[in-house]
Amino acid sequence: MSYLTEWITTIILFILLATVVDMLLPSSSMQKYTKLVVGLLLIVVILTPILKLLSTDMDELFAKMMTHPSYISEKNTENLIEMKKKEIQASHSAYILEQAAVQMKEDVEEELREQYGLTVKKVNLVVKNQDQLNKIPTEEDLEMVVIVLEEGTEETAISVVKPVQIDTSRPNKPEPSSPNSGMEGNIAAFLSDRWQLHETLISVDVEGGD
Repeated sequence: MSYLTEWITTIILFILLATVVDMLLPSSSMQKYTKLVVGLLLIVVILTPILKLLSTDMDELFAKMMTHPSYISEKNTENLIEMKKKEIQASHSAYILEQAAVQMKEDVEEELREQYGLTVKKVNLVVKNQDQLNKIPTEEDLEMVVIVLEEGTEETAISVVKPVQIDTSRPNKPEPSSPNSGMEGNIAAFLSDRWQLHETLISVDVEGGD
């Protein structure tokens, strides 16, 4: 911008100077030659930036543009905006996972307490492409659901376990065998039916009580 201002200023000053010279010259046959020379000089002044641009190494010019403070500032602004967008998306995804975990916990904690004498300590969801998650995760989005349970006291433990109803109408998927066994396997089967998730996606960790 400063170069353009300087160029326009030079043209204006030259025109003013040419006007003054034309006014000072006496009317004679030399006046038309003077105007011709002044006109040629004006053309040179106007074309100077173009001639300078053509004689400049384009790689050097491009390098100067890339290192220009305004260009660097613009790129920094774009990078900052992109970082903020990613931070907002990550926060949004984390909030969705947190709400989904709370909902899944509330859905089963009462029955787990009544049937197994266990309390739900926490539920963690591990999903694919977490940064791009913008909805409640489905079975296709999940890699693993980790539920941590705590054993209750003897007074709260229930000796009789209620039968677990499992929906056998759901088609079996060719998944690897469940990592749970024993009581954890029974709990995983119950959670699978309640959450409508394949059992191999559920990891049950029971921590000992007092």
